[in-house]
Amino acid sequence: MKQLFIIHGYQASTNSHWFQWLADKMAKYGYKTQIVYLPNSKNPDFKQWEQALKDNLDNKLNNQTIIVAHSLGVITTLNYLSKLNQMPKIKGLFLVSGFIQTLNNIPELDNYIQQCKVTPENIQASHIYSIAANQDPVVNIKSSEQLSNAFNIDTYTIQHNGHFLGNEGYETFSELYNLISKTL
Repeated sequence: MKQLFIIHGYQASTNSHWFQWLADKMAKYGYKTQIVYLPNSKNPDFKQWEQALKDNLDNKLNNQTIIVAHSLGVITTLNYLSKLNQMPKIKGLFLVSGFIQTLNNIPELDNYIQQCKVTPENIQASHIYSIAANQDPVVNIKSSEQLSNAFNIDTYTIQHNGHFLGNEGYETFSELYNLISKTL
């Protein structure tokens, strides 16, 4: 089954940013999209978010699955996938404004981030993209490049002064959609 899972980040919701727009665009390719609800996104609890991914993704991944994660949703998703016993190879993993280490400018997330264990060699995907803004005030591009290096991939850099948020004009995200389309 063709499924797209969108995993939101810190202080976001299932209705935020470009998520529904991407879901609508992917429907024409036969993809059923689930924008996964992660509770209490303004004060995320690691165990609750981990459980939300288990509840929504367990036994649903296959070679037609695409996962798009944004910001704190990236490390949360990578933690989940790293812990799967014999993860099936999925079609695509798109990591937007991702990171795998604590962020100097958001120390309130340190405890959450330190609980995440990312093991790149356990994660199986035909296509993995790390997407970053060259001037992201939330997740510095160096943090996204560190993530890319862990997976031995390049960082797809977009000229943007922001974090790909709706209030920055990112109600749509054509660069991401174009990257996904190339994998179909």
